[in-house]
Amino acid sequence: MDEKAQNIGRILQQARKSRGFTQADVAPHIGVSRATVAQIETGRRLLKADDLRRLAAFYGCSPSELLAPDPEDQDVDGVAELFRTHPDLAEDQGPSSFAHVCAMARALTALEAKLEIDSIGHPLPVYRAERANTQWQAARQGYRVAEDERRRLALGEGPVRFVDELLMTLGVRSAKATLPTGIVSISIAQPDHGLLVVVDKNLSLEHRRFRYAHGLAHFLFGTEGPWCACSSRVAPDFNEVRADAFASSLLIPQHGLRRYVETLGKETLGRGARAVLSVFSEGDGRDTTGESRRVDGRQRKGRHPLTLSDVLRAARYYGTSPSVTAHRLRDLRLLTDRELDRLETMLQSEKHSPINDELALPAALHEMDSLRSRLATLAATALHRGSIDAPRFSELADFTGVDVADRERLLAITATHPQQEHQSSRKSTEAIASSENNNHEE
Repeated sequence: MDEKAQNIGRILQQARKSRGFTQADVAPHIGVSRATVAQIETGRRLLKADDLRRLAAFYGCSPSELLAPDPEDQDVDGVAELFRTHPDLAEDQGPSSFAHVCAMARALTALEAKLEIDSIGHPLPVYRAERANTQWQAARQGYRVAEDERRRLALGEGPVRFVDELLMTLGVRSAKATLPTGIVSISIAQPDHGLLVVVDKNLSLEHRRFRYAHGLAHFLFGTEGPWCACSSRVAPDFNEVRADAFASSLLIPQHGLRRYVETLGKETLGRGARAVLSVFSEGDGRDTTGESRRVDGRQRKGRHPLTLSDVLRAARYYGTSPSVTAHRLRDLRLLTDRELDRLETMLQSEKHSPINDELALPAALHEMDSLRSRLATLAATALHRGSIDAPRFSELADFTGVDVADRERLLAITATHPQQEHQSSRKSTEAIASSENNNHEE
């Protein structure tokens, strides 16, 4: 019998017993039978990486913390651990790779330290929710925290135009990259690059916005450990359900959605509401006797069901996919289950796809490459202040993909006075020349 498997099995058994769970409690959360859990704990079967991630999420810790009960062994490099679990991430080193995004985040963190921006940042709040026992409880936790965050950030009831830029103001880096098949987003926290949410660049704009908000939820609840890779192939656990609920509520606030539906001339009491209301009156104030008045609304205007056009317009307004919007409408009882099914069928129909494409979000208006733009801007600022030299500015400009022709303009718009602008122009010329010389020598 493999000694390593036996050691891992003993650790997992101890972790389960210390939390008061039985093997039967654990089995459904990793998708195996109770007998299989017993085999894992006795070392006769190794736990798969995805099963380990789900088990750690169920216990409210990271995979490294689960397998390293000794506190001295828990200082683990999250990126290295993530690369070991998902080797495909480490193989891709191109400009759109996950590794490149992490490197940009590290460079940005170093620049912010040089410019003393990190010293004035506000820490992200952490919501310590009780362990959910059902998906319903997990969803309610997500909805509640999203409403709290909207109030804390003074977002009101309108749409969030730039989700990635909103995260950046909260101290959370966000970017898109090429991720392995099946992984739609990664949330990772490291001291050298801070909090980082990376989404698959091949997702639609609406889906990417949703995944950014989803990743923020993992940091706000603080139960995922150093990293969390969200998969489209694995059945969602309670943490994923909670993050999905948070994302939909953050992007589509319930009161704002109701008001928007009213502007379409539709009923906001909900399709499941009663047709006759009972309005209570306290009377004339001389006694406590009141009366109830029946208000017949069976012939009221705006009681007609929402149409596909209504859903598409609301989706465009809030910057979400039509499916997310339709399900949010159903959760608020503005759609019945039958109407939701009918709309979902229409959305999947090819004859309606041209309408959906026409109403799709224009990327230029709803998404910024906030990580690259912030790194490039702070690099120019650091050069002006003398915090970095010209060759380093040239390296960072190459790193972020700023064309040589655009670097003079970048330095000009970040200069604080004409004299500095003149000096920056000279430094930029030196940086470009140095970069060209280095490339020629190579």
